[in-house]
Amino acid sequence: MYGQQNMEVDVASRISGIHLRIALFLAVLVGQRRDLAGTGALIAGYAVFVALSAAVVWKIGAAKTASGRAREHPGFLPAVLLLAGPLTLLLGASFTAEPTSARPGDYVLNTTAILLGSVILVTGFVVLFAKLWDAEERLLPVLGLAALLVGTASWLANLVFRYAVVASGAAGLQTEVEDRAWVAHEYLLGLQGEPSWMELLLMWTDMLQLAFVLLAYLASAAFGAALVRVRWLGKVGGNVFVALNLALALAVAIVLILAGSGSAVAAWTVFILTISFMVFILPYFMGVALIQRGSRQERAVRKNLPAPEVPAAR
Repeated sequence: MYGQQNMEVDVASRISGIHLRIALFLAVLVGQRRDLAGTGALIAGYAVFVALSAAVVWKIGAAKTASGRAREHPGFLPAVLLLAGPLTLLLGASFTAEPTSARPGDYVLNTTAILLGSVILVTGFVVLFAKLWDAEERLLPVLGLAALLVGTASWLANLVFRYAVVASGAAGLQTEVEDRAWVAHEYLLGLQGEPSWMELLLMWTDMLQLAFVLLAYLASAAFGAALVRVRWLGKVGGNVFVALNLALALAVAIVLILAGSGSAVAAWTVFILTISFMVFILPYFMGVALIQRGSRQERAVRKNLPAPEVPAAR
């Protein structure tokens, strides 16, 4: 009976872990329900997805570890925020398709989802900074937070510009030029003729996004290295996380230079690597690793516990 109970708990923990790993992809599928079945189905899908995800996080947080409940660990709260930010962005933005001022309503909804997801994600890093500071890990979190806040300031300017375009009635002007002045694989190779003021603004705000993405990669690497140092992440997985972020940051810097020299391949690579959601993916899985440490510790604790004694029959 005791072994069967342990097995059932293990199965529930593993299912919870699988849900967290695929939740990003599920969020995209939920967002597509508006086109497939209407707004009502979209809202119902949102409700089910959010409830299920919240239950999974609650289940993992309730796991017993050697030091108490998993949610009592200092890394648990920032992990939840690192999960919630990307999921919020995807749930809100996936049903609007590609952002374009040709559809001002969807454009505003897309921008709002990105803004809300970004705020939650950055808040997660700020909370993580505070927890690491309490754990006496200082230098790397300071560098990471500084890079992130500078990048976030530029990203905020990009998002405010999107609202301003719609609010000022300039959405039509953006629509006329956004297919060449708002995509890196076009404007990095140079625009034909003298750019209009709208084209210059679009290029400027998109370059702010490139700066945000580059700094966010570096910030994530710094936080990942700090988590390895305090042993909240495993050495192998943590080092892979750090290496991926550094490699992406280096790749962006190199292809930006190559694109400036006229390489179409480099310009397309910049466009792909600096899509805003790219910087949400790796922090999300860092959050998954942090939050799942409770499940792993719970299994370790139960393995070391003796089976309860069964009273002898009289």
